[in-house]
Amino acid sequence: MLVILSIAMIVGDVRYSIFAPIRPYLTWLVAPIQVVVNTPQQILFWANDHLQSREDLVKENQKLNQELLLLRSRLQQFASLQAENVRLRELLDASQRVNEKVVLAEVIGFDQNPYSQKVLINKGFSSGAYVGEPVLDATGVFGQIVETSAYTSRVLLIADASHFLPVQLARTGFRGVLRGIGDLKHMKLMSVPQSADIRKGDILTTSGLGKRFPAGYPVGVVRAVNHIPGQPYADVDVVPLAQLGRSRHVMLIDRPKSERDK
Repeated sequence: MLVILSIAMIVGDVRYSIFAPIRPYLTWLVAPIQVVVNTPQQILFWANDHLQSREDLVKENQKLNQELLLLRSRLQQFASLQAENVRLRELLDASQRVNEKVVLAEVIGFDQNPYSQKVLINKGFSSGAYVGEPVLDATGVFGQIVETSAYTSRVLLIADASHFLPVQLARTGFRGVLRGIGDLKHMKLMSVPQSADIRKGDILTTSGLGKRFPAGYPVGVVRAVNHIPGQPYADVDVVPLAQLGRSRHVMLIDRPKSERDK
C-alpha cells in the first residue's frame, strides 16, 4: 500500500507538480540529514589533505635540514682552509727570515705514548732529513728529528722530558738550559741563580751552544720567576712560543754537514 502511494505521489508531482509549493520546505528539512550523511566523507577528505600537507612539510623540513648541514659543513671546511692558508703564510714569512736552507714538512701523526712528546712528519732521508736536524714552526723552535725513514721522520718536541735546549736571554744575554717537563705549555729554565736578572715576559732564544740549533731562534717566553728561600736557584717557568700541539706545518733547518753535531 505504501509503495502504491509513493508511486502515485511521484507521478502526481512529475505530471502536475503538486509538491512544488512545499518543495523548498522539504529541502530545508532534508538539509540536516544531508549534512550528517556527508560529514564522514568530508572528514575523510580533510584528514587526507591534512596528512598529505603534513607529510609534505616533514619532507621539506628534512630537505632543509640536510641543506643546512651541508652548508655548515662547507662553511667549516672553508674556515679550516682559511686558517690553514693563514698558517702557511706565517710559515712562509718565517722561512724567509731563516738564513739557513729550509725544507717544509707536514705533521702527519702524534706519538700515542703519554710519557713521550713526539710527532711524525712526512719528510724522510729521501728528502734530506737527518737525525738531529732542527725543526721550527712559524712562531718558534719546535723540536729536532730523532729518527728517520725513507719518507717520514719522528720529531722530539722541545717539551719532552728528555729534551734539553741551550738558550739565551734576549734582554741580558744570560745563558742557560731549557728543559722539557712533558707538558706542551710549560718548560723549566735550569740552574738560574737567585741573583740573575730575569723577569716575567723575557724572551729566550737559542744560544747556538751544543752545535745542534743555530743561534737566535725564538724558543719561549718567561711566564713566572719564583724565588724560593733557602734554594740556590730560582724556579723559572717558561711557555714555549712554538704551537707544539697545534702546528700542522713545520720547517726543517738544513745545516751544512760541517756544522752538524756529530
